[in-house]
Amino acid sequence: MLLSETSGDPRARASGLAVRAVADLLGLPAGEVRLGREPSGRPYALGAGRRVHVSVSHGRGVVAVAAAAHTPIGVDVERERPLPAVPLARRWLAPADAEWLTRQAAGWHPTAFLWLWTQKEAIGKARGTGLRDGGMRQPVPLPAAWPDPVGVLPPRQVPGTDLTVAGGRLCGALVLAVAAAGWPGGAPIRIARVD
Repeated sequence: MLLSETSGDPRARASGLAVRAVADLLGLPAGEVRLGREPSGRPYALGAGRRVHVSVSHGRGVVAVAAAAHTPIGVDVERERPLPAVPLARRWLAPADAEWLTRQAAGWHPTAFLWLWTQKEAIGKARGTGLRDGGMRQPVPLPAAWPDPVGVLPPRQVPGTDLTVAGGRLCGALVLAVAAAGWPGGAPIRIARVD
């Protein structure tokens, strides 16, 4: 997975990172990778006669791209910021999520809300549905308490699905989640920051 800060057009940066991620994954020169979109808008890449699953997230000066050769993948990244986390959780998330959020220290509410949101976005992207069809109500595995201030939780099974999700808070005030089906052996997320 590649992560980059950007001050320019995030879509252009995302395309460049997607090509780079797929080229690295397949061991190809970047010039041999082509990007495309399914009719639903979901991105993919072609290289060396292979189709590769790609997921892109961008906003607020940051871009994240994940690629997988054998399984659909989803990624979402958000920059930490003040927001009315508890009212938003009660409006958009499952009741269990909102209840979990209210049990966390008040100072962590915005970050914990973004942690929940990014996981649900990543799951929706991996499923190919985005947030349609009740994606915000999709249960996610909840730890008893908010994790360490900086760190990514290990991959965890998403209840009622074949998906696994991992996510957390990164240095630089970023909250990130990645979801995929058939995660190989619970392998950790490998994040490369790109200038």
